[in-house]
Amino acid sequence: ITVERGKIIRHEVISFEGSSYVYELLITEQDVPNIYVSVVLVKGRANESHADFKMGLLPLEISQDTKRLSIEIKADVETAEPNTAVNYTITVLRPDGQPARNAELSLDVVDKAILTMQPRSKNIMSTLYAQRSLEVETSMGLNVSANRYLEDVIEEEEITNVQRLEASDIVFAFGALDGESKVAFQVMASQRFAMYLQMPMGKALALPPGVEIRQEFADTAYWNPIIITDENGQATVNFTLPDNLTTWVVRGVGLTGDTIVGTETSDLISTKPLLIRPVAPRFFVVNDKAELSANVSNNTNADLEIKVGLDAEGVMLADDTPAVQTVVIPAHAETAVSWHVAVKDVTDVSLVFSAISGDYADASKPRLTTGPDGTLLVYRYTTPDIVGTAGQITEEGMRIEGVALPPRIGTKKALDEGGYDERQGSLTIQVDPSLAAGMRDGLNHALQSLGIRDPELAERLPELVETALEKLYREQNPDGGWGWWQDHKEWKSNIHVSGYVVFALIKAEKAGIEIEPAVLTQGLDYLSMQAKKMKTTFSRWEGNRQAWLLYVLAEGDLFMTDHVDTMFENRELLSHYARAYLAQAIWLNDADDPRLKTLLSDLNNEAVMSATGVHWEEAFYDWWAMNTDTRSTAIILDTLAKLDPDNELIPNVVRWLMIARKDGIWETTQETAWSLISLTTWMMETGELDADYEFGVFLNENEQTRRIVTSDTIQDSTKIVIPIAELIADSTNALTFARSDGNGRLYYSAHLKIYQPVEMVEPADRGIVVSRRYTLASCEGAECPDVTEIHVGDVVRVDLTIIAPNDLYYLLVEDPLPAGGEAIDTGLATTSLLAMDPSLRREDSRYWWWWRWYSRSELRDEKVVLFADYLRKGTYEYSYTFRATLPGEFHVIPTVAQEFYFPEVFGRSNGRLLTIEK
Repeated sequence: ITVERGKIIRHEVISFEGSSYVYELLITEQDVPNIYVSVVLVKGRANESHADFKMGLLPLEISQDTKRLSIEIKADVETAEPNTAVNYTITVLRPDGQPARNAELSLDVVDKAILTMQPRSKNIMSTLYAQRSLEVETSMGLNVSANRYLEDVIEEEEITNVQRLEASDIVFAFGALDGESKVAFQVMASQRFAMYLQMPMGKALALPPGVEIRQEFADTAYWNPIIITDENGQATVNFTLPDNLTTWVVRGVGLTGDTIVGTETSDLISTKPLLIRPVAPRFFVVNDKAELSANVSNNTNADLEIKVGLDAEGVMLADDTPAVQTVVIPAHAETAVSWHVAVKDVTDVSLVFSAISGDYADASKPRLTTGPDGTLLVYRYTTPDIVGTAGQITEEGMRIEGVALPPRIGTKKALDEGGYDERQGSLTIQVDPSLAAGMRDGLNHALQSLGIRDPELAERLPELVETALEKLYREQNPDGGWGWWQDHKEWKSNIHVSGYVVFALIKAEKAGIEIEPAVLTQGLDYLSMQAKKMKTTFSRWEGNRQAWLLYVLAEGDLFMTDHVDTMFENRELLSHYARAYLAQAIWLNDADDPRLKTLLSDLNNEAVMSATGVHWEEAFYDWWAMNTDTRSTAIILDTLAKLDPDNELIPNVVRWLMIARKDGIWETTQETAWSLISLTTWMMETGELDADYEFGVFLNENEQTRRIVTSDTIQDSTKIVIPIAELIADSTNALTFARSDGNGRLYYSAHLKIYQPVEMVEPADRGIVVSRRYTLASCEGAECPDVTEIHVGDVVRVDLTIIAPNDLYYLLVEDPLPAGGEAIDTGLATTSLLAMDPSLRREDSRYWWWWRWYSRSELRDEKVVLFADYLRKGTYEYSYTFRATLPGEFHVIPTVAQEFYFPEVFGRSNGRLLTIEK
């Protein structure tokens, strides 16, 4: 008999005769919260019978009363009004009823409405003393007894399939202190299984003196993590309640030095004899028409005639709903009062709701607000338009970019007249002395080649290189190639792997590292033989591999003229990166070869460009070469940096490649290797890490910044944000970048973001196509109609269709909500069954893992936001739901999708008007 939990706690061996035995098990405090009692019954061989065994396991849950504190939380009042002080006395007793001296307590006071939406674990016992798993296996040699096995086989021949199934379940019962328990187990089944405890998952009204506007609302009224009881096991706390009208849940969690724990809660109602609860949205859009309301409660014992008022700034009241309305509310009853409002062109709206009847009064701002001082933010019914430019200055001189505004945009004059606000947009300028220097901490060997000193690396590098070379020498196959791993039986070489090894040896030798000549020669011979086997007709992946071999051979001073000619004549079969390999192979043999212009022109024509970013996308993915679009872009950058360093595309290629990183690194080792190679090539070509010059930025001859660039400040970017108000509306603004003489390059980018009225612009497609559709979530048909009129309480499904013609990095999608609707968080306990989790799916998806392209979504007050680190080109649908909460006519701002770091790559949907009826 063993007592187990995570290990064998104690055991006893008992001999007995007969068919039953009563065993008394002493339960100790060590056994809390649970144990497993295991019995293995062994019968020796006697007469003609064979040795045999049976086993059973009984899980026992042990009472936790000896580990539980008794906590009493008592307030000095049963109910309290908002903004009043309350006092609490906390008494803590040990399991034996004695005061728990020096017990540690935490006390939190939380709005019950919050806990209704997101319940929490009620008891600390479920955490510290949860049911533990067994984690012990029992086995025995008799399990493979040949005699017993033979008997079982003979017996199985005599029973039916059903009987056989029943016979495999052997029940073993034994007595326990808490009464009879029976447990059934498969013979010799593993006893490792988990046991888990089930977890409950114009001014309206003048307020009477002393009446303050309730506006200090909080989800948590008080929290104190360190409360120590006195000699009597007691502690006192006091705090002032916020302005919420609610039930506060006061929770105390206690702990003693010997890990006796406990939890207790107490409710406190915060209310008033006469109270008002505003019903308002969290924000507005200019020209929205909404029905605001307030629920007025009479908690007295008499009927009251009440003046209910709305003091509003930023909205216009309709004639049919005056600011002050008089209602009669019976005792212990409630009435709703409404106002029809239209939102002005302001930045925020202030709303104060009040109710007055004799000596009773209450006034409150809305509970959920988004603006300063309890106001509601107001968004203009506008949508962004984004344009960008970028360039570089390689020598002393200046570059002027013209910035022109649409005729409807207000500027400094409008500001002086009080008509401008920051919601109209801005001009954002960024200046970088180097686009690639930010990755130099990860360059390792490239750090050395760039002359950047790292003493620790310099000390370790020779040893690392020598170790790597010895391994490569040792694993070279007799044919001169290398395989994925060392294989002394088949000696199978892989062409791709062999190419990389030879490429590395060549680069190491050129860097001054001594290489075993025979190893490199045999490797080049192997690649040469493989290249010669290439047929005149080939598939895309075969052509890509051949271009790689020809490039590596050219690096080793072996130029295969006939094969290069064949590749050039069939270059349309090659991927972009393979054409770059071919160009480098030709360039290494003859830098003036006229075919280079053709290959470089092909690469330029195939580039995917925006104003500030350039990359390449392959029509077919070469899995054999472990290729990706980022890898192709890096290889092409390496080619351009060597063959055409003055190419205007290069700065934007570098900028795109740096953005393509995730958490500072690229996604695959192939991407990382080629990115480091190409960026190192570019920085060595430009010499920008040894920068030494001064630059300035000017707008209409007004200096915006002036900086000195040195090798110590090469990674320092300069960002300038200029409000639209500072620009000239009726002529072109001159944005000037100037630099002095000296080593290095100056890179710049500028983005003009302007918000224009939705009525005056069309949906835009500048690299991303976006459309939006509203349907009722209750519609289950295949053809659910788009809705423009709904009712309060309706759940609306929003489907955003996103078409990415090209791969997108760091996609940001913002879908504004109507002010009369709230996005539904399905993680809350109060969520309707009609609601759905936000989701992103690819329409032509054939694989379950497409959803992984979606990184994060946020349900905010005024919009739903989607983030995706990477979105492969294709068509996607993003869906979520919102609930209609307020009657009115609401303007819905267009959906906008953009690449966060290349904002000129964007798209927007159309706007819409949504009517919500009662």
